[in-house]
Amino acid sequence: MTEPNTPFLPRAALRLSFLGLIPLAVTALVSLSQHPSTAHVGAVSFALYAAVLLSFLGGVRCGFELMRAPQRPNGLRLLFSALPGLTGWALALFVVIVPGALGSSSVFAGLFAAQYVWDHRSAADAGAPEWYPLLRRVLTGGAMIVCLLIPLATVLRRF
Repeated sequence: MTEPNTPFLPRAALRLSFLGLIPLAVTALVSLSQHPSTAHVGAVSFALYAAVLLSFLGGVRCGFELMRAPQRPNGLRLLFSALPGLTGWALALFVVIVPGALGSSSVFAGLFAAQYVWDHRSAADAGAPEWYPLLRRVLTGGAMIVCLLIPLATVLRRF
């Protein structure tokens, strides 16, 4: 039974959100492979997909801002909505160029956390549905746990 203050999560949003988290988890698990080249491909794929997710979350924030003030969106909020994605892509590029830096992929966990904190604190002002912070909390927690598999693979010397 749900608590009276717990917002209802629409099934479509819940299902699609968890489906979107699956590639992140699968690529992180592939990075634990015993074969170094397979583990490396998994870790690089993880970094690229994490950047995609951060870009998507930034796009959601941009959309909230445009809905909040369609005639005069706040430029600073639009900039901040782009920063996690841009940082994620820069980190992904760094991971691809410097293979020894794959362990630094744990930084993605921090980027997901920063995006969540902003989403949580400003959801009501941004015009997000009341269920959005709960969904983001669950998904961010899952993404952060998955992000920690890459440093584990690095410690285990999988790549």
